Amino acid sequence: MAVFEGRKTDRLLWQPRLHHWYGVNKARGTLPRRYVGRDILEVYDDLKASPRGYHFYDQTLKLLEGENVKLATKEDENSVHTKYMTPIGNLTQVEKKNIYATGRMRIEYLLKGVEDFRVLSYIVRNQRFEFDEELFKEIEGLLDDRCEPLLNIPWGSIMRLLIVYMGFEKGTVAIYKHRAEVEELLRVFDESDSDLFDLVAKMPFRIVNFLDNIDEGLISPTLFTKYMMPYYRRRTKEIHQAGKFCTSHWDGKVKGLLAFAKDTGLDGLECVPPSPQGNVSVQELRVGLKNMILCDGIPATHFLPTSSDLELKRFVNTLVESFSPRLIVGISDMMPPDGEIERARMIGKVLEDYRI
Repeated sequence: MAVFEGRKTDRLLWQPRLHHWYGVNKARGTLPRRYVGRDILEVYDDLKASPRGYHFYDQTLKLLEGENVKLATKEDENSVHTKYMTPIGNLTQVEKKNIYATGRMRIEYLLKGVEDFRVLSYIVRNQRFEFDEELFKEIEGLLDDRCEPLLNIPWGSIMRLLIVYMGFEKGTVAIYKHRAEVEELLRVFDESDSDLFDLVAKMPFRIVNFLDNIDEGLISPTLFTKYMMPYYRRRTKEIHQAGKFCTSHWDGKVKGLLAFAKDTGLDGLECVPPSPQGNVSVQELRVGLKNMILCDGIPATHFLPTSSDLELKRFVNTLVESFSPRLIVGISDMMPPDGEIERARMIGKVLEDYRI
């Protein structure tokens, strides 16, 4: 919190995201011997690192379907099939599991064409959100002082269409061929978001993160300024009025979008992988963010055997010198399953020795 509030900090926080690494290695039986039979928090404790709070707290935000909307799921070894049934029509989605069933990827989206917009609008208008306060307290007790409570806010505006409901290819075609219908659907999203943000304002989170997966390959500067910029400005203002801070997950190539970051109203950006994983250098990132906070910043590729310990240490020193103290050090995006976990311990020691 000292980083976000601009107060003096006694040290840099090391907050690598290890859940993907842990889940895959546990599933395939390749966890290091010292971690076999130990849970993810015991791994963080052993490495003297902090977990990112939303991995635990996101489940406290409940999405409830309307009473006239029926949701059915069917799961097999390889995929998950989802079907929404409403009085005005049905929508279906198929997700493929990864090889170790630790994650999913949509291979069939709910929206097949603009003719499905009406049904999705009905579903979204009948959804509501609830906060599970008892679960929050339970998680708070589990995590103790390991990390600040943090909540992800689902994808906003055009990113929700492209990532969640329609996919990039069909979504892009719809934007240019059926703009009026797309913008009417975005208005439905916005109405639902208003209820969500009213609830978030009352929830006991001091930091929230927009889960938008910004990448200039998905959203051009033109579309960003038309759709995402108004969305960010409105919602970040509401978050700040509620006395909270906010970041957004920009986890791809963002060189063409960095110039807009400061004007969004966001306090910082999460992830943003520098080169060689992304398309910005640390210096370009520093200039683009101005005085914003950076969460993460170390390319995940630096934890693979193809990089050396020395190369990783040099990068971390450059990152720290460029951003400290407006920095929460982490991995952009997550520790790879084949990443060398002892390097996480090494970076913790490097940061512990660094004097701000």
